[in-house]
Amino acid sequence: MKTKKYVLAIAIFGGMLFTAHATDLINLDGQVKTEIEKKKRKLIKNT
Repeated sequence: MKTKKYVLAIAIFGGMLFTAHATDLINLDGQVKTEIEKKKRKLIKNT
C-alpha cells in the first residue's frame, strides 16, 4: 500500500513538472506569433 502511494505521488509530481515545462515552451505572453504571413507571389514566365 505504501508503494502505491509513492508511485501515485511521483506520477502527480512528474505531471506537474511536465505541465510547467510545456507552458514555458509555449510562451503565453503573446511574443510569438502563430499567424501565417501572406505575401504576394511573383510568377516567373517561361520564355
